[in-house]
Amino acid sequence: MYTDDFIRDIAPLARDCRKRIRIFPSCIIAQAALESGWGRTVPRDEKTGRSSFNLFGIKGEGPAGHVEIPHMEFEKGKKVWRRAKFRCYRDWAECFRDWEELMMHDRYRPVREARTPDAAAQQLYQCGYATDPAYPQKLMSIMTQYSLYSYDTD
Repeated sequence: MYTDDFIRDIAPLARDCRKRIRIFPSCIIAQAALESGWGRTVPRDEKTGRSSFNLFGIKGEGPAGHVEIPHMEFEKGKKVWRRAKFRCYRDWAECFRDWEELMMHDRYRPVREARTPDAAAQQLYQCGYATDPAYPQKLMSIMTQYSLYSYDTD
């Protein structure tokens, strides 16, 4: 099953994040799964098909450049399609390092200080990481369905 392979491959990266920035691995894995379609729908260059290795849907210019693609967001409760630049990385490990740097901004302090994975999921939305009002519930559903809470024990 593809989801099991994805979890197995990124779980060590998520656990390393836990050691450095104290965000629950279950929430990190769920976020990467949701944002990237389990690694299957990472932003890709529309002309070359080159992968961005962007598991977290981070916008902007990355260490390996960017790709510009259409994507969906919520504005005033409605889905809208926009084009945006998404950061590119050389591999998933580089993406995780960049995501960690992003999470260290003051804006995401509540995510780092959350006492439970579910609270961290809620804070990701409240801090403005995503525009989908169902984002926390989607993360919590993934954490439950795939038993990701088991990755939170040290």
